[in-house]
Amino acid sequence: MLIFAACGGDDDDDATAENPDESTPSTEDVDSLEQGGTVTFASDQEPTGWNVNTSNDSLAALAYMEAIVLPSPFIVQPDFTVELDENLMESAEQTSDDPQTIEYVIKEEAVWNDGTPVTVEDFSYNWEMQNGSNPDVDVASTTGYDQIESVEPGDDDKTVVVTFSQPFADWQGLFSNLMPAHILKDATGWNDSLDGENIPDFSAGPFQFSNYEPGANVTLVPNESYWGPAPLLDELVVRFGIDAPNVPAALENGEIDLAYPQPQIDLVQQVEALAPEIDSQINFGLSFEHIDFNFLNPHLGKLEVRQAIAFGLDREDLVARTVQQFDERGSVLNNRLWLTGQPEYQDNAADFAFDPEQARSLLEEAGYTEGSDGIYTHPEDGKLTLRISTTGGNALRENTEEIIQSQLREVGIDIQIDNREGAEVFDLFFPESGNFEDANYDLALFAWVGTPFVVSSSKSLYECGGGQNEMSYCNEEIGPMFDDALAATDRQEAVDLMNQVDQLLWEDMATLPLYTKPTFLPYRTSVANIVDNPTNQGPLWNAYEWGIKAS
Repeated sequence: MLIFAACGGDDDDDATAENPDESTPSTEDVDSLEQGGTVTFASDQEPTGWNVNTSNDSLAALAYMEAIVLPSPFIVQPDFTVELDENLMESAEQTSDDPQTIEYVIKEEAVWNDGTPVTVEDFSYNWEMQNGSNPDVDVASTTGYDQIESVEPGDDDKTVVVTFSQPFADWQGLFSNLMPAHILKDATGWNDSLDGENIPDFSAGPFQFSNYEPGANVTLVPNESYWGPAPLLDELVVRFGIDAPNVPAALENGEIDLAYPQPQIDLVQQVEALAPEIDSQINFGLSFEHIDFNFLNPHLGKLEVRQAIAFGLDREDLVARTVQQFDERGSVLNNRLWLTGQPEYQDNAADFAFDPEQARSLLEEAGYTEGSDGIYTHPEDGKLTLRISTTGGNALRENTEEIIQSQLREVGIDIQIDNREGAEVFDLFFPESGNFEDANYDLALFAWVGTPFVVSSSKSLYECGGGQNEMSYCNEEIGPMFDDALAATDRQEAVDLMNQVDQLLWEDMATLPLYTKPTFLPYRTSVANIVDNPTNQGPLWNAYEWGIKAS
C-alpha cells in the first residue's frame, strides 16, 4: 500500500543512494539528554479518520503518527533498508519455500497498553480484514494478504505461522500497523471505530494518543506499558493548521519545534536565515509528485488527450522553475515504480519528450478543432477545459499548477485550478463512498509515498479495480504482471517486470510522473536526535529517542 501526501511529508533521506541527506543530523546519546519536556510538531494534514490501513485514511500524516503507536514486524530505515523491530519480534523467518511459510515469533513481553498480549490473534485479524474476502471492509490494499492461505498459531500463541497459497516476495511489508483484534474484531470496528474524533486509545508502541482537539492538535504521551526503550519526552504534540508560509515564524517564536512542509525557495531561505537555532534537512526519498487522470472524464478517456498533455508539458522547465530553485538535485522523473536514486531506475519516457506540435496533432486526430480563443473543442464532448486539483496553500504545488496551466494553454488545453485546503482535496480523489465513479476531479496533483516494497505497494494503484486506483484506469495485462513479479524468486526478474509495467503505463499514459518529491524537515536545534526518514515511516519514526538538550 502506498499512502498519499498532502504536503511534502513523506518520502526521504537516502544515506546510501545518489541523494544523500543535505545536512548531517545532530545525534546524541539519549543518556546525555534531559528527561521530560514537550516537543511540538506542525503537521500540514489533519486526519479525518484514524485507521491508516483503510483507503479513506491512508494519509502520510497519519502514517507518521501511527508509526510510533502501532506495532509492525519490520521498520523501514532512512536508507531504505528494512530491519526487524527487535522490540516487538524475537524473529521472522521463512521456514519453507513450498508452500512459502513464514514463522513470526513475538516477544513474550509484547502487550497492548491494556495489558492484553500481542498474539497470533492480532495477525489473523489483520489478515482477515485486509485479504479482500469481505466486501464490506474498507481496505487500502489487499496485495499479499490475498495470497495468504492461513494464519495459525505455532507452538504457542506468540508464534505465528503464515502460509501463502503462492509465493509472495514482499512478505516483510505485511502486517505493518497492526490493529488489536480484541478491540476491533468486527468489520464495523475496522471501518467505523476510528472515524472522526475517535482516536485510538490502544497502542503497542512507545507512544499512545491521549487527547484530540479537532482543528487544533492531537497529543501523544509515552505508553506506560511499552516494554522497549521508554521515550524521554513527556509529550509529543502534533499541531494542525500552521501553513507552510507560517512555519519559519512558528519555529522562531517557539510555537513549534519541527515541521514537515513541502519545500519551496522562499521557505527554505527563510529557515536557513534562522540558523543556528534552527537547522533543516532536505532529502529525496521514495515519494513522487505526479498527475493522475480521471479516465471517466470524456476528454481524459481518450488516449490522444492524455498523450497531448504529456507532449504539451515541458517537464524539464517545470522542474527547473520549482524543485531546482532550492535543490539542484531535483530532476524529471521518467518512471513511476523505480525512482531516481534507486539502482533499478530506468528512463522509460524517451518517446514523450516535450513536443507541442505533436500535442496539437494528437488533439486534431481525435476530432478536436481549435477555436478562436485558441482552445480546442470536440464535436461531442465540448470545449477542452479540465480542472486540476491539489492541496491549497501548498506553494510548490500551486506554482506547479500555474506552470501547467500556462504550458497547456499554449497547446490549446484550458486548465482551471480547483484546489481544497489540506487533506480535504483527497475527498475529491478518494470519495467517502469508496466508489471511484464518485471521484470529483479531472487532473489530480499529489504525491505517492513509497516503500522499499515497490511491487506490493504499487499494485493497487494500477491494476484494474485496485483499491487505490481512483483513476478508474484498466489494462488487463497489468495485474498479472504484478502477480508474476510478486512471485518471482529472482530479484532481477521482478525488476525487469516492473519496468515492463511502467512502459505499458507510458503507452497508456495512465498517469504523468513529474519529479521525485523532496522532503524538508526544519527543526529547533535544542531538540536532539531528529533524523528524517523519507519513507512512509516519516519524521516521527524515532521520536522515542528525541530529547531536550541540557541548557
